[in-house]
Amino acid sequence: MINKIRKEVEKATMQDLSSRRRQRELVCARAIYFKLCKEKTTSTLQKIANTLKVNHATVLHGINNVFPIIKKEEPHLYEIYIKIKNSDDLKYIKENYSALRKEHESLINKYKKLIQLKTVDEHAEIVNIVREIPKKHIDTAKVRVKAMVDIIKNYA
Repeated sequence: MINKIRKEVEKATMQDLSSRRRQRELVCARAIYFKLCKEKTTSTLQKIANTLKVNHATVLHGINNVFPIIKKEEPHLYEIYIKIKNSDDLKYIKENYSALRKEHESLINKYKKLIQLKTVDEHAEIVNIVREIPKKHIDTAKVRVKAMVDIIKNYA
């Protein structure tokens, strides 16, 4: 996915993104690339940085500092960004992102259920102890357990 974005940006800006130069056109092209990669993929800043042999701070700087300047002062470069962002060639990236997002939410829900089950297991011993209390002493036990919980909350 990242390679597709890179090719599109290099083609549209006529810049070699792997070049180590710091010319304005190249810095702007890299910022567009970083922004698109962050929006269209699930790659981390470090993975994006590795594609151009820079560090993650360079990616962050491009997205947070250079890209806003492009948006404000370089309308022709911002149009390139919009064109690539909305292109049909990258449509599959959007779809893949949506699918990954749904899978992520599903995994989070499964994780939450596992945590609830684990919590139930952790409290099983206490529940079993409470079940041993004779019915005629339940009211007294409730008061004492409540007091113990309060003490633990306040002093533990």
